[in-house]
Amino acid sequence: MNMPFGSFDWICRHAPLPQCNLFFAQLYNGDPPYLTNLFPNSSDFFSTYDVTSSSARGDNNVLAAAGDAGTGVGANCEIPHVGHRGSIGDVALIVLSVLSLIFALVLTYLANRRAAAVGRIELKFLLVAFAAHSALQIVTMSSLLPQGSTALSVLSAIHVALYVGLFWLLLGNALVSLQLIEDGTISALVPLTGIFILLFAPTLYISLDTSMSWTSAFRFSPTTAPEVRATALFVLTLIWPALAAVAFFAIMLYVSFVMLKEVKPALMYILAFVLFLGGGIIFFLASEPLCNASNQKVNGAFLSTLLSAGALGAIYYAWMASLTSCSFLDDFLSEKRLGDQLIFSGYYGGRLGRRSINLNILHPPVPYFSVS
Repeated sequence: MNMPFGSFDWICRHAPLPQCNLFFAQLYNGDPPYLTNLFPNSSDFFSTYDVTSSSARGDNNVLAAAGDAGTGVGANCEIPHVGHRGSIGDVALIVLSVLSLIFALVLTYLANRRAAAVGRIELKFLLVAFAAHSALQIVTMSSLLPQGSTALSVLSAIHVALYVGLFWLLLGNALVSLQLIEDGTISALVPLTGIFILLFAPTLYISLDTSMSWTSAFRFSPTTAPEVRATALFVLTLIWPALAAVAFFAIMLYVSFVMLKEVKPALMYILAFVLFLGGGIIFFLASEPLCNASNQKVNGAFLSTLLSAGALGAIYYAWMASLTSCSFLDDFLSEKRLGDQLIFSGYYGGRLGRRSINLNILHPPVPYFSVS
């Protein structure tokens, strides 16, 4: 596999990434179109259409090839567009994406109930973003919309931009767990949301410009078209997520072993990393074999979705077990008398992030308990 930096050629021939929809739109709708890159005769999927360098976009064989195309660029095996070749789309991915969406929303609800938990708001941002990612991949990766259409290009651009921002939210949660700044405050939420926007907005523009060729900045040339080379998207959507994920797990292992001195959450983070890594390997390396073995019914996307949801669940469990832990044996409480009131004040959950506690006992005894 000899792939120059920034090239999606091998990737889009073997895995159904939403980025591939952007490249398909430009290669198909551009002037001139690069039809032999999209429908190569070397592909088992497209060889029957006999698209050559002399073919035009309006030719019947080209229209038929475009109508049947699934997610990918010149792939050997694709799940055909729904309604073509008897296809009903990637049903396995649709089902797993819906379940993943529901799972993320349930975790969001459960996290919201833990009102005093450290990093609760930041984690909710991550869970909601993951839920939106799961919803978008239903339409961008399941062969439900025709390739080259404006609707698919726009939704894929949003999906790609959200995916890039999602990994900042993941890394941001790790940084919050270090308690360098107090979680849930303006000083924590403004950088979290601000950097998310700074990643989302440019990625969205680059994605839209790539698919619709608004400018020449991201337009393929005769040299870059065969390689499907898009360096900006390569860095934003492949290099950055990998670095952010590694940094997240490294920080969380430091928090677990050094700050908390606990093994259980560390094991859950290791499990999450293994699931995340396994999902990526299956997605990129097993999609084509699964597609061939299933007669163009499924690929590796549904297994990757399942493992990603499992990784998210492990992260949530580790957060719940460590960052929300409360042991009054380790906490500090002070006592003072103010008139008829006996006031106990202090903190709980002090190993990571602290929440103030006040217990006022009046005379006659009427307890008043507050947490902030």
